[in-house]
Amino acid sequence: MRTYNVILLFIVACIGGIVLFFTCKYAYESKLSILKQKAKSTFIRAVNQEVEGRNVAGPLVIAFPDIANMKVAELPDSVSIVDSIGMYKVKLDKEKHYNNITTDTNARLFHSIAFKEHPIQLDSLNLIWKKYLNEAGVSMETALYVSVLDRYGNVTSASTSYSGWRKCSNLVSIVSIGYACEIEVMAYLHYSVWNIIYMEIILGLLIYIVCMYVIYKIGLFIKYKIISIRDKEVIKHPVVKIVKEMKGSSSIRSYKLHEDFIFHADQNLIEFKGQQQILQPQSSKLLELFLRMEETGYVLKNSDISKTLWSDGSVSNDRIYKAVARLRSNIKELDSSIEIKKCVDGYQLVL
Repeated sequence: MRTYNVILLFIVACIGGIVLFFTCKYAYESKLSILKQKAKSTFIRAVNQEVEGRNVAGPLVIAFPDIANMKVAELPDSVSIVDSIGMYKVKLDKEKHYNNITTDTNARLFHSIAFKEHPIQLDSLNLIWKKYLNEAGVSMETALYVSVLDRYGNVTSASTSYSGWRKCSNLVSIVSIGYACEIEVMAYLHYSVWNIIYMEIILGLLIYIVCMYVIYKIGLFIKYKIISIRDKEVIKHPVVKIVKEMKGSSSIRSYKLHEDFIFHADQNLIEFKGQQQILQPQSSKLLELFLRMEETGYVLKNSDISKTLWSDGSVSNDRIYKAVARLRSNIKELDSSIEIKKCVDGYQLVL
């Protein structure tokens, strides 16, 4: 493969790779957003099921009235709570306050007392969450991490036994339960780029390969078209030497320019469809000189012509022009499809 083709293939592959990357990135972010929404909604359902299993009665004191939207309310610094031990104040954490599973302040106080007497069973909650996830069409490993803040500001934590892969990137939801002495539960899913968009990756790679092949072929086609436009005068039909053999001290040299045109160099004769025409020795020598320049596209420089036809140096541009014009005229009398064109510092035989 030529260097140009390698460069073209590399450029096409790079551009296609960039397009594939951003397409997969967009698909991944979209599907991950949907996955996290499902995970959060099903996790809230699981927590609600846990909450419904508690039954608590007792005196409750709230520091401010219930509102529909907690984020637009003016949040106090602390809340006063009365339980069996007595009344005490606990400082409110804004982040946990806004992440609570309910905006009902009475319900929050009930939750605090309920989960104090009957702590969350993580394995049980995790199984409930996994069941809801499966119902939502999500089949992945799950893990939970819980931290509990008591009235004295002490924090205790626990996690499910199979959460070794748990990390920040797999966190899908954080909820708080209770009021002031919150229980914070973090929910994790064991997902990766592959198990979220594996179908998109496989399909994208197939499309990428097909598109790159098509674009590469189109690029090559355009390249050859441009070359053909730029080099209209470059000969595409090889000159085939028919006979070359020795007879005594002379050689027989015949060239087939195309199907019906044959040049017998040894006889100074051109033949076309049965018609023959004798060339002057100089014209015959010039035509054979053209045919020997196949590697250069049958291009002869003025210097090449002068060295061959006028070895004594008695040459001028006018004499070269007349010699070429004479050969051109001889050929045209038999076959007008063959031309001799002027090019930069020379001439070219165009078949």
